[in-house]
Amino acid sequence: MVGNMQSLDGKKIVITGAGSGIGRATAILCANNGAKIFMLDISEEALNETLTLISGGGHQHLAADLADSVSLATTLAIVNSQFGAIDGLVHCAGISSRKPLNTLKKDGFAKVMDVNFYAFVEMVKFFGKRGKMNDGGKIVVMSSISSIRGFKAKTEYCVSKAAVDSFVRCMALELAPRRICINSVMASEVLTPMAMKAKEMNLSDAAYETPLGPSQPEEVASTIAFLLGDWVKTITGTAIVIDGGALLV
Repeated sequence: MVGNMQSLDGKKIVITGAGSGIGRATAILCANNGAKIFMLDISEEALNETLTLISGGGHQHLAADLADSVSLATTLAIVNSQFGAIDGLVHCAGISSRKPLNTLKKDGFAKVMDVNFYAFVEMVKFFGKRGKMNDGGKIVVMSSISSIRGFKAKTEYCVSKAAVDSFVRCMALELAPRRICINSVMASEVLTPMAMKAKEMNLSDAAYETPLGPSQPEEVASTIAFLLGDWVKTITGTAIVIDGGALLV
């Protein structure tokens, strides 16, 4: 028996990017299913709005710039001091870019990598220590089919997601002795505010056209919530694909 697959009762889960999109949908779903959430996002206003949408008590939030490595260390120390050892970490915060080859520079890569990849690395390093995450904990990070499929003028973003998935595979081995599972969710187009804005500006990728069309944030959140539960014992080091069939065409 795996138990109630909708219940996250008593779980303490840290979610980045909780101010909107997939991060907000994940915070709402996990809280509705009994978890206590510590939400991180760059926007205090967005976090306050998410807080009004989630159920239950004991939730906390903190506005933080994950790209700033110095302030990130302080942020993680605050989370630990106020929340104690956690049971789950979800990294949904991320940024994208659109630059053709002749405009690519090291600084541009660094800006995207700081949020999408390096911040995640630092969080896993921090919470991977004993006393920071309970044994049997779960870590989930948002990836993208961009990790394994090229898109014109999206090199910085594609590289950052490829780094994320490679890191997940390595960490699955290092964290296995403590039964900590770490996975990514490899999405195609998800109808987040950022994606909708790209559509309005006619910047969405034609290659994202899929047999089943784009996904809703709630579908992705449901998959993340599944990966956070006690019923997951041996799923680790892999990417769960939610792409509407995009990789099939």
